[in-house]
Amino acid sequence: MIIKIKSKELICFFLLCFLVFSHWSKIRAAEEITLEDAIAWGLNHSPSLLDFKDNVEKVERQLVKIKAGLNWQADLTGNLAASNQGSSSIAPNLNQEKAHLEVGLQGSKAFFGGLSIGPKLSLKKEITEAEDNPELGFSFNVTQKLYPWTPSSEEKEYYVTLNTLKKAEDNLKWQAETKKLDWLEGYLNLLRLREKVKVAEEQYFLAQNDFDLISQRQQIGEAGRQQVLAEQVRLKQAEYNLKQAENNFNEEEKLWSLELGLPIASKVKLVEENIYFQQIKAELATLTVAWSDSVQLMSMVDKNHYQLAAKLLDRKQLREEWGWKKDEKKPAVTTGGTYNYPGKEWKLNLNLAYNFWDGGVRKLENEDYQAQLNSLEREYQNLTENLHNQLRKLLNQVDLAKLQLEEKNLYCQKITLEKEIYQQQLAAGLI
Repeated sequence: MIIKIKSKELICFFLLCFLVFSHWSKIRAAEEITLEDAIAWGLNHSPSLLDFKDNVEKVERQLVKIKAGLNWQADLTGNLAASNQGSSSIAPNLNQEKAHLEVGLQGSKAFFGGLSIGPKLSLKKEITEAEDNPELGFSFNVTQKLYPWTPSSEEKEYYVTLNTLKKAEDNLKWQAETKKLDWLEGYLNLLRLREKVKVAEEQYFLAQNDFDLISQRQQIGEAGRQQVLAEQVRLKQAEYNLKQAENNFNEEEKLWSLELGLPIASKVKLVEENIYFQQIKAELATLTVAWSDSVQLMSMVDKNHYQLAAKLLDRKQLREEWGWKKDEKKPAVTTGGTYNYPGKEWKLNLNLAYNFWDGGVRKLENEDYQAQLNSLEREYQNLTENLHNQLRKLLNQVDLAKLQLEEKNLYCQKITLEKEIYQQQLAAGLI
């Protein structure tokens, strides 16, 4: 009996171990992902981009809402009324009191272009009369703006919202490309920090060897306490540097993963010769851009920067809205018609309205328009100058980086030559 119980416990233990280790192996297998996969994940899940995506979706919903407002609208109406005709308020005549109940279904639909229609179906019943048959009623009305042609309020709202969506999409696209560059730069920074960890490990290993050597020399009387303490200090410094390098690497790796929005179990594989970087370099090589031509680069900034495009769109929208406002000051001509049943009455109308005196509102609106237009022009010019200045700073940084790279290459050549000389001297027994 004891053997059976132990065998069952053993089986359960091995089964539990199998489940745990199989799950752990899946997690381990899912930990390492490529840089390209990490970038693709970040473009869809990065917290920094989700706000911009939410803004785009919000404007898209607003457009759908405007279109929904142009669909058929239906209202259910009801009315209960009572009246007392020809009787004194002190002594009312109940026989002259009348009351009726009316219910109706009213529809409406607006179109781009100023056309609107509104059918209505109603049932009316006189409550005080013995007749039981309710009266069926139907009416239909239509209105159309003829002159001047200006967009309806729905069209204006749709146009403005469409421009807002264009700016939001351009902003999202620009921010996504900017974040992509930041993530690539962060990846290179992680490679650099990992290399610093390796250097710190090597320095710690050398310091440990020197400390062990000086400790052995102390035991045979070839080194004193002062020398041992000096090497011990060097060892502690090396240990501190190693710990600091590891902390810096782990912290930056964690921040980089959080910025990408990566799952906790995911980890990007760090490879110096990354295929994704090679693809980007190949794409850059195909671009016919003179990177040393600052004039051409500034022209590209003027044509492609999302903020400048947004300012131009705002200016265009302001001019469009001002044109509509001026047209609205012209004589307005509208037409319409109605039809009623059971009276079988129809009516057509042509209306003219002109506000020939507005108390100076038009002049003030013109001044306001000119002020807004001048403000947009100033903002555009100021933004252009700032972007050009940023570009010049970046180009200067590129020139400095090239000089620094040349310096580092010369230094590497110097170190390589010294290494070869030391190896030759060591082989000859000179050192």
